[in-house]
Amino acid sequence: MKKFIFLVLFVSLFIILVGGYTVFRKNHFVSKEATIQKYKYPNSQFVDWEGIKVHLTEQGSGNTSVVLIHGLGGAMHEFKPLAERLAKNYHVVSFDLPGFGLSDAPSHTTDIQAVYRDFMGFILDNYIKDTCYLIGNSMGGMIAWNTALNKMKKIQKLVLLAPAGYDMVQIAEKNAEWINQPIIRFLLAKGAARFIAKSNVKMCFYDDEHIDPELYDRKYGMMNKVGNLEYLKQIAGYKNFMDTSAIKQIVTPTLLIWGTEDEIIPFSHAERFNRDLPNCTFLTYNNCGHAPMLEELDKCTADILKFFDI
Repeated sequence: MKKFIFLVLFVSLFIILVGGYTVFRKNHFVSKEATIQKYKYPNSQFVDWEGIKVHLTEQGSGNTSVVLIHGLGGAMHEFKPLAERLAKNYHVVSFDLPGFGLSDAPSHTTDIQAVYRDFMGFILDNYIKDTCYLIGNSMGGMIAWNTALNKMKKIQKLVLLAPAGYDMVQIAEKNAEWINQPIIRFLLAKGAARFIAKSNVKMCFYDDEHIDPELYDRKYGMMNKVGNLEYLKQIAGYKNFMDTSAIKQIVTPTLLIWGTEDEIIPFSHAERFNRDLPNCTFLTYNNCGHAPMLEELDKCTADILKFFDI
């Protein structure tokens, strides 16, 4: 009898605690307008595409354009340090992909590959005079090599920083489907707490000493812009990925950079890209994680500029 009473009291206390946490915990969500006011840049543009607003910046005035594409759950600010350096010699176009950062989510998500293929066509047609250099990280790398396939005459050179591509169902299950777990859905019902945003940033670095504290704040803010987490939930289970056999058709000169300590996409994938890309220069960054343009900014900038000058 005492055990039964204890069990009832324990269960009751648990329900009260969970209920109290659900009702009284902080709401982390921030309106789109407030997030834009806090995180937009002096040169931010909000352009119309397919009925939505997309956040975009242009800087530099060189004759050659460089287009930067961030990864899943990211935003253009992850390329900000590299963009500022490249802008000394090039016209640099950065943006928040539809559904991320300060951009609105696309109107449909049944075919994400088609959405970003069409979006990149819009960027190249409207912001690039002739040809350009294309740089992509992670999912942005996958969008970049797919763009090189579809717009081969427009892409003069391609830079892939730990790009996605191979074994994407397994990679997605490892890195994205966590968001669909019941306990995570419960925790995210009122937005992502700072510890979730901080953990998300840390996963991309090998050495936390290289993390600018501003990244934590921006990740927290961007994740909690109304609509962003909901979009991430929608695409978390996406499985209609591209056929990687097409990578062998990319003749564009390509620079491939990969950190040996990548926790998001295994370093072993680097050899597969290096094997399949017909015109590839492969650089290994020891003791570096998934974001070489941040963790090894000086080295990454120098290697990219050298590749552009060849």
